[in-house]
Amino acid sequence: MTKKGSSRGGLSGSAARVAEDPIGQRLQEISILTRQIERKLGEVLEVNATDLAAMEQLITHGPLTPGVLATQLGVTTAASTQITDRLERAGHVSRERHDADRRKVLVVPAMASVQRALAEMTPAFDDLEALFGQLSASERKVIERFLGQLVELYRAAVRPARSEE
Repeated sequence: MTKKGSSRGGLSGSAARVAEDPIGQRLQEISILTRQIERKLGEVLEVNATDLAAMEQLITHGPLTPGVLATQLGVTTAASTQITDRLERAGHVSRERHDADRRKVLVVPAMASVQRALAEMTPAFDDLEALFGQLSASERKVIERFLGQLVELYRAAVRPARSEE
């Protein structure tokens, strides 16, 4: 049994207070559910979590160079090459020469894989769209501001420390 301000699961201080706050609890639930959705989508595409993250980058941003993909994933270029090799063997991507600079190679998501991923996610996107449509303009403004601030907090949390750069 926990009381306000007491340790929850070994947490103390601000961590315990955030964990006990209803908004903090919802954010934790969203985090857990997001990982479950990612696992399910990885199973559908038959890829591991790292390769799924690469697919997400390619689906979101379109074709990327291996170097840009490495940066987006926070991995080395050697690791990006291994990821691309696995995805290519699985039929999820191809390597193509850049139109403007033939020296560059782009990692291009396979349309069939993109369609499989989107087909899996379309019901959730449809539900989100309906949920967004229920919001008033003032509710949207508050939520957009909150989520924008939350994104900045998350970016700061994953940003490398100065000594690591």
